[in-house]
Amino acid sequence: MKAMLLTEYGSVEGFRWGELPLPEPGPDDVRIRVEAISLNPVDYKMRQGRIAGPLPVVLGRDVAGRVDAVGANVKRFRPGDAVLAVLFGPRSNGAYAEYVCTPEPFVSTLPRGVEPLRAVTLGVAAVTAWEVVMLRPSIEPGRPVFVAGGSGGVGSFAVPLARMRGAAPILATAGSDASADYLTQALGVPPQDILRYRGRSLEELAAWVRERTDGRGVAAALDLVGGDMKRLCFQVLDFHGCAVSCVEEYEPDFGIDIWSPQHSPLYARSASYHYVAVSAPARFGTARDWAIYPRMFAGLIDAVESGALPLPPVQDMGVLDEETLRAAHRLLETGHARGKLVLRVG
Repeated sequence: MKAMLLTEYGSVEGFRWGELPLPEPGPDDVRIRVEAISLNPVDYKMRQGRIAGPLPVVLGRDVAGRVDAVGANVKRFRPGDAVLAVLFGPRSNGAYAEYVCTPEPFVSTLPRGVEPLRAVTLGVAAVTAWEVVMLRPSIEPGRPVFVAGGSGGVGSFAVPLARMRGAAPILATAGSDASADYLTQALGVPPQDILRYRGRSLEELAAWVRERTDGRGVAAALDLVGGDMKRLCFQVLDFHGCAVSCVEEYEPDFGIDIWSPQHSPLYARSASYHYVAVSAPARFGTARDWAIYPRMFAGLIDAVESGALPLPPVQDMGVLDEETLRAAHRLLETGHARGKLVLRVG
């Protein structure tokens, strides 16, 4: 099979077409003929070498396509089924390829009536948003929520999921006119609930959030960006609020003192912090721990089919080849991609 190999860490020039053996499914595996892939920030971070391993490697986590073959123990899928998968755990290779094998718990049916190029958005970003919004903070009807990074891939799911849980108002950040337009037009965030952060200090940003919440702060602050936005999320919590982040920090001197009563942004609000690493059960657990993924997929599929969760807009970057993949990585790396970047395979 053909696969896009990363031959060296660093720039996008490291991607090269290559040939790999067709993967054979194990007894618990599903082999998928890939029709569409979706990109995530973790893709370019891995390309840069922040999460390094032996080279060459096939990157990519999100796939949609057709079941090509199944192992003897697979019960839910048959050849020809239209499916999507998140390649968190054991897998033959990454998504940038014609075929991939992965265990059954990481595979889901598509929502009814949704084509693969749209359904592939229900991958890393959607599952992450589900854990961030549905499994971690106490988001309740009528309580305010702050979303740092609402126009990105995870935010495109987190905002409507928070709305589905009854959060109000949902406040979200925007760094440009395009991001603000996306939040309003695609995600339904009113202009008065959009925080334009360019050129403003953290103190000014925190004051804006408190003003929009009658001085109290928010029940949940979702950090989908990292850096100063993570710091801001800690500063805008109400009593018993919850800050949730799915973004790692690579700077060795990055720090937030959450322990001392004198300096902790959590202590004075009796607040809490959750770190979401949605791939943790896949990477560090056993097959017993993987049962969480079918449950999250089921919740997402039900929400999409009921109309409660709209799929985000997709930006079709074309058919997977060296140039389209490089272009997609360059755009993703700018931090200005709206919705989800997708590529067709084959």
